[in-house]
Amino acid sequence: MVLHRIDNLPPEILTAICSHLPRRDLKSARLSSKRLNSIASRFLFRITFLKVGINSFRKLEHIANDPVLSNYVRVISYDPYTMKNTSARVAAETAGPVDMFELWKMYDLERGLRKSKLSEKQLRPYFDTWYARVVDLEALTPSVEFNLLINIMSKLPMLHGLQYDLFATGELHTYSGEDKSVWEVSTAAAENASGSSRRRQRQNENRHQERAFWTLLHAAYASRRSENVRKIKATDMDLRTWDLVGQKANPGAMILPNLTGLDLQFELSYGIGTSNFPLKHMLCNAPLLQHLAISIRTLDSASYRYQQHFQISDFIKEGQYWKDLKHVAFEHLVTTDADLRSLLSRHQKSLRSLELKHILLHPGDSIIRMDDDVEDPNDQKGNEDVGSWLDMIEYLHTNLSLDRMKFGGILANGRNEAWKVGPPRFDHPAMPQSSFLKYKIENYICKGGTNPIDRITSDRVAAETPKNNNFDIRGLQIPYIWEDETWRLSVVELPRIHDPNGQERF
Repeated sequence: MVLHRIDNLPPEILTAICSHLPRRDLKSARLSSKRLNSIASRFLFRITFLKVGINSFRKLEHIANDPVLSNYVRVISYDPYTMKNTSARVAAETAGPVDMFELWKMYDLERGLRKSKLSEKQLRPYFDTWYARVVDLEALTPSVEFNLLINIMSKLPMLHGLQYDLFATGELHTYSGEDKSVWEVSTAAAENASGSSRRRQRQNENRHQERAFWTLLHAAYASRRSENVRKIKATDMDLRTWDLVGQKANPGAMILPNLTGLDLQFELSYGIGTSNFPLKHMLCNAPLLQHLAISIRTLDSASYRYQQHFQISDFIKEGQYWKDLKHVAFEHLVTTDADLRSLLSRHQKSLRSLELKHILLHPGDSIIRMDDDVEDPNDQKGNEDVGSWLDMIEYLHTNLSLDRMKFGGILANGRNEAWKVGPPRFDHPAMPQSSFLKYKIENYICKGGTNPIDRITSDRVAAETPKNNNFDIRGLQIPYIWEDETWRLSVVELPRIHDPNGQERF
């Protein structure tokens, strides 16, 4: 009776219901009735979730060959994870016959099973599952993978999105951060304490899987689908490996004339030995870009000591302009104050959303000094190129017309500013979110009003402060402000004058 009632609901209501169902429930809905099958299928197959292995590719090939289902596919979400297989390498290096079961127990048995002390008979089913997966992976050679992708993409007329993600779940996700967006990509798996460890393990095991990203682009080019690609989202990639593989890629595969959204997140990368050609070439040939998000996780306190950084000018050419650019998100990047302002000024008419997290406004010094670095007389830069985040706030308020502004992480300038920005560490039921400094600043940039930055003298500072203010010998004093737990000075992130006696470092 309940099913009969649901089946008689208007299609608009059934569509709204299906839009909120997870994949497992969409699969059940397809089997419940012919009418629900049609509506649920549009959401279930909108994103096709692809794993490394011949079986996963054959399933997607079956969808591509279906005259109805093939028209539902909008995004291919590719998880390039390949499990650890030391046993195969050892077997290849061993002369004579080998016992794969014994090799598996020695090299590839998971830690949890190893600790469980199961008998060989009890371990056999786990080995059989592992070995079946090995066979599945080995059947997908690079040439087979490429040819299957070409065949599949050529039969998906509505395909417009490519996703590369070690942790995609296959769930439809129509939100980016806290706000609705045009993204229709797979969500990432939820992280907990064990999830973070799993993430690091999978990243380390897949440091050289970035070729799969380029395989997707090459397949789109070979199947004449490059002009259809409007969205690309990729995460957990090593920048140097990605760049080296990209240098050998067909430049034609990087020309995506209808690309509107590009979201790239690089991990474990230090920007050394990269040409930056692939990313710059891709951006130069995407005139319709609306959404640009770049994250390169190199900027932490230790990285201030290094001369090499990946800067905005490395991947966006001077004077680059996208007439419809609406959203920019930069995380863990280095830029000069002038370069950032120039980029934002060129897009002040179209830009409506901006995210800046873990950004260093590089002052131009060859080395940003920490407490163990001695000042080089040849690198005594003046203060004229030193940016200020407090000035940047006023610039964003005055020159841009943003509907959305988000700050986060460490916002530093390599001299006298290092602001630690984030949400409150604890819930404050009596204090609305809008009463905290971070949100006041973001609201000021978007909606105007009075600048919430209240400069104060050092004797009024409530937080822990250095014993003296002379962190920079070129005359830049720390700009003390009235702060709270969402926006506060991070003394440990400030460069410090070298003290050979090691006294009064703070």
